[in-house]
Amino acid sequence: MELLTFDGLKSLLEEHKEKRVMLTFHSIGDTDSVSSAFALSEYMKNATIATPDFITNNCKRMLQRLGFRESMIKTEFDDGADLIIMLDVNNFEECGPFAERLAHFGKKILVIDHHARNEISGHDVLSFNDEGYNSTTSIVYDALERLGHTVGGKTAALIAIGIISDSADFINSFPKTFTQVGKLLETSGMGYSELLENIRHVASPESRLESITGLFGATAEVRHKLLFVYGRASFHANHFADNALKVGADVSIFYAITGNDVTFSARLRSPLDKELGIHLGVIMRDLAPVINGTGGGHPCAAGVYGKVSGDNYKELINRFISEIGTRSGQSSKHRS
Repeated sequence: MELLTFDGLKSLLEEHKEKRVMLTFHSIGDTDSVSSAFALSEYMKNATIATPDFITNNCKRMLQRLGFRESMIKTEFDDGADLIIMLDVNNFEECGPFAERLAHFGKKILVIDHHARNEISGHDVLSFNDEGYNSTTSIVYDALERLGHTVGGKTAALIAIGIISDSADFINSFPKTFTQVGKLLETSGMGYSELLENIRHVASPESRLESITGLFGATAEVRHKLLFVYGRASFHANHFADNALKVGADVSIFYAITGNDVTFSARLRSPLDKELGIHLGVIMRDLAPVINGTGGGHPCAAGVYGKVSGDNYKELINRFISEIGTRSGQSSKHRS
């Protein structure tokens, strides 16, 4: 795998501007990945967008409200593409039904991602993977600017939403995050609150009640001088993990089970990642084999997906807490 500089990324995109390109992302495409694909497709003249399976309802809502056609997203893998660009993902495993096709693709594959770096060996893969960006959309916007491509109003709004969606209320942000969002708001002609209306979905009172009672029923305890909140979520685990931090948790991890599939979402209160030397994305990636799955993410927000086998999901939580404790202890010794 060849690691690219930003100039290398820019040159590769310029080289393939008129060529046949497939833009894809991880299974169950989220706002950051889908926004990145649509924004980049405006520059790549012969690009198609392909999802391994489907995109989230939030993405569908965003595209509809901003006037983008969801039908632009295909489900067919383009074996004849001159280049495949993987957005917001840096391994084949998280690309679901496309994983095998990517592994056997005979031409170049470009990774554009902002998660903890992952090595893809044995393939003609070029990677621009920079955790100095809060989102893949932020990388794409930077690239488009340096390529001299001017985005229109609705695309600016789309990119801004992609950047904001991965910021966790701007907690996971850098100075460039605010600079970019400010410029994009100006281009879009929207105020911040107006932009948020294209993201926001108010759940039913019954769903909100279920979320609140579920959070109150979670386990909360102090371990390793940190407040952990964890348990089972009745629906999207990420909502429970986010809400736990909002009510005071230092660390949260929740899982949701659908059939034989299990999904975990973990969160860490910033700036504990820097103070304790903890990277949740790396921890979740390393723990993924416990549930025969794949995982990764950011220093303060990460997830893992896999299969239920006995009580393996309970084992993952125990090992997660233990790993946080180990790293916390190591950091304390280092500081003393």
